[in-house]
Amino acid sequence: MLISTETESFSKLGDYKKTLTLLKDSGFTAYDFSMLLCDKLSEDFMLCDEYKEKAQNLREYADSIGLICNQTHAPFASAIKGDEKWNKQIHPKIVRAIEVSGILGAKICVIHPCNDYTPEENQALYQSFEPHARKAGVKIALENMWNWHDTDNHATPAACSDPKDFLACLSLLPSDVFVACLDIGHAEMAGLDTNSVQMIEALGDRLQALHIHDNDLHYDFHALPFTHKVDFEAIVAALKKIGYQGDITLECQGFAKCVPAELMPAAARYMADVCNWFKDRLEK
Repeated sequence: MLISTETESFSKLGDYKKTLTLLKDSGFTAYDFSMLLCDKLSEDFMLCDEYKEKAQNLREYADSIGLICNQTHAPFASAIKGDEKWNKQIHPKIVRAIEVSGILGAKICVIHPCNDYTPEENQALYQSFEPHARKAGVKIALENMWNWHDTDNHATPAACSDPKDFLACLSLLPSDVFVACLDIGHAEMAGLDTNSVQMIEALGDRLQALHIHDNDLHYDFHALPFTHKVDFEAIVAALKKIGYQGDITLECQGFAKCVPAELMPAAARYMADVCNWFKDRLEK
């Protein structure tokens, strides 16, 4: 079982090799490569014509220091209902993310469903990516999403936001390519009428990846585990119950991106310790 965190949190270092070196030195055994196009580093990598060469170069560097790319995250929103201009321009970027995932050696590329699509509409979206995933040798992971009700100030249902809808989406897609990534923080938001334990038990062996972070059971903080209210002991018990075989991956941008660059080594070491807390309990 590998322990990893996403690279977006360390974008202020300004160099992917510096980030990978930091993660390796801090005790991580893998990294989750962010391709979210929300910072200049990611944009330069994903939008340039030399992306294949850059990805191969990064793969060779990661291999040289013994750090594995266990999963990646494609740009989002993957689609916006009724916005054909956006959908047309984002689709090739997601295809590129799948290709990069394969070059980096990732097992899984997380691709958000469209928040407001039906399972059948999301089926069509994901099937458009399937040939590219098979060619790259990468699985695509669906993630549980959320919408927001401004007046009532809480999350509202979206694609894969509860066990029934998540399973409905997965049931329409071949299991050898499409799996589930459970975002722990999303599952714990007020208004979605579910929680992580329910989601884990429902997803069973389709659950092959995690985004682990904490919140106050209301907002999507992406905070470090054990700093707010999520019950991680119950989550570990549920993961053990289903025999979870995936990796331990943090998605704590709300913590790491706030840390000054000079404190990032200390922050990364603590994040690795948190990952090992989960790993040790799951492997007992």
